[in-house]
Amino acid sequence: MEKNYKILNRDHIKYLAILLMTFNHIAHILMIPDTIAYEIFEDMGYFTSITMCYFLVEGYFYTHSRKNYAKRLFIFALISEVPYLLAMGYFQLNVMFTFLICLCILSIMESKRNTIQKILSILGLILLSVLCDCALILPIATILFKLSRGNRKKQIQAWVIMCAIFFVLNVPGYASTNVPYPFLSGYALLHSFYSIIAWILAGIIILVFYNGKKSGKYEFLNKWLFYVYYPMHLLVLWSIQYFLIK
Repeated sequence: MEKNYKILNRDHIKYLAILLMTFNHIAHILMIPDTIAYEIFEDMGYFTSITMCYFLVEGYFYTHSRKNYAKRLFIFALISEVPYLLAMGYFQLNVMFTFLICLCILSIMESKRNTIQKILSILGLILLSVLCDCALILPIATILFKLSRGNRKKQIQAWVIMCAIFFVLNVPGYASTNVPYPFLSGYALLHSFYSIIAWILAGIIILVFYNGKKSGKYEFLNKWLFYVYYPMHLLVLWSIQYFLIK
């Protein structure tokens, strides 16, 4: 019998992810850093990257054409780069490029190359991701999602491992040089924990409430919204910032 708490389909979760991504970008583009409001908006947005990474792995196995999937990511990564650079104010490749790298990792994992070739190729792609937003962690998450796919116990373990890695990766960003052991300071550890709350929430939503289905309505909109919304909302937020400063 269908479990009655499996109430969310893929598109419900994606729309939530898009909303929370917007909060994160509002924080980075329009808000004052190191305030409570900034911290809340920023941390809520972390939900999006890991959620979209999960659905990228799912989509890899369900898409009619993996080649077309890669083309879409590459085209919209290029389209999004200028809005991303304008909005963020520093050079970095946007997260669409990270997702493209993740897709390449999946392709290598599924390929007939020998084990050594696979490991070296995947390590190279993980290192390449340092040029991108959400570097390192999303490629690693992709591997874990792929290896745990279809096994609930392994999926839970994968989420725990990813949250632990994300926690560790966040600590240096919050570490203060004014204390003897900056990486072990209460401030760094506490704020790194705040950063993973959204990932824990994403894991609970996907593992407990996701019914494994997509919406039966608005298929065209559901397919293309994230691709189009991502560069557009960055451009809108940058425009607001530009005119506010001007």
